[in-house]
Amino acid sequence: MNEITILQTVFRLFTTQGIQLFTMDDIAAKLGISKKTLYRFFTSRHDLVKQVCTLAAANYNQSMEEADKTEINNLRRVLSYMTVNVNFCKATSPTFFTDLQKHYPAESAALVNTLNNIIHSRILKVLEQGIVEGVFRGSLHPKLVVTILQQHIQKDFEFAAELVNDYSKDEVFRQAMYLFLYGIIAPEAIPQLESELQHFSFLNKMAHTEINESI
Repeated sequence: MNEITILQTVFRLFTTQGIQLFTMDDIAAKLGISKKTLYRFFTSRHDLVKQVCTLAAANYNQSMEEADKTEINNLRRVLSYMTVNVNFCKATSPTFFTDLQKHYPAESAALVNTLNNIIHSRILKVLEQGIVEGVFRGSLHPKLVVTILQQHIQKDFEFAAELVNDYSKDEVFRQAMYLFLYGIIAPEAIPQLESELQHFSFLNKMAHTEINESI
């Protein structure tokens, strides 16, 4: 058992089930190692939380860098960025962020700030270029739109937790991105958006639902 294996396991536990469920004893038991061995690599649960946050930000940044390589037009690029966001939200339990904010506020603020910084310049650039091209609405205020988007992404976790008995987390995130995309697209570019959406998995289920409802 090495540090990387321990961290990857704890990352999965924390991000899918929350932090407060697991003491150091629980983590050691999950890993099948002694608590002494666990403490050899990590000094406390707080230390693990810091490392998990660092890994979460690194994974998100890596996914965004992959999206940067998308065969480029600005519409496809923004769809790629939205796909990264939806996949991140789907893979992360709202409880993780709730626990983080309540019990580790400094780490919570740092992670949110890092995630926002990773996406901010990317979305801003494609919006500005897309407005010039006529793909996105000319009436948009790009910096404000990006700020609103970032706030919505954070709030979507709260909504997903509140609506869990009525809608799946996946559907909440899909619908939120759907509203965002149709809000920024220029009317004449809507057919292009609808064509491009067929290639992006985060709205596939929605498309199938709409087709089924029309039958």
